[in-house]
Amino acid sequence: MGARSLSNLKNVNRTFDNVLDSFLNLTDGGSVAGKFGLGAQTVAAAGADQAGAGAISATGGGTVIVTGADDAKGVRLPLLSDCNVGQQFFIMNNLSNKTLEVYPGSGDGINPASDDAGVTIAADTIMLCIALDTAEWAGAELPVVAV
Repeated sequence: MGARSLSNLKNVNRTFDNVLDSFLNLTDGGSVAGKFGLGAQTVAAAGADQAGAGAISATGGGTVIVTGADDAKGVRLPLLSDCNVGQQFFIMNNLSNKTLEVYPGSGDGINPASDDAGVTIAADTIMLCIALDTAEWAGAELPVVAV
């Protein structure tokens, strides 16, 4: 390959890198994971209602590892207006003897519960939440694996 061809190839590569960076709003060395809901975040359960619950970040990662569940504390999903339709969160309550409250963002709902209402997930369980539209999350408690 000649020097001119190699130079053109480097320019194409640099241009492609710049296009991807601007499309994904990344800087060099940035991560694509947060843009597509991959990765993990840890959230401490808190409060006893929607307002006091620990906040899940819309961009912090789709796997949510919850600490501190105690049968009353909870976590709060991000506002649907801050999420993309289809965005998913796997909320993990990995305590073996404590339930966890999961709330939607203010004005949103987790189907089939009403707007602003929390749902209780069992100990040692995962709840899958999928953004259906700008008004509600689809929620499903995944079964515990039998031993």
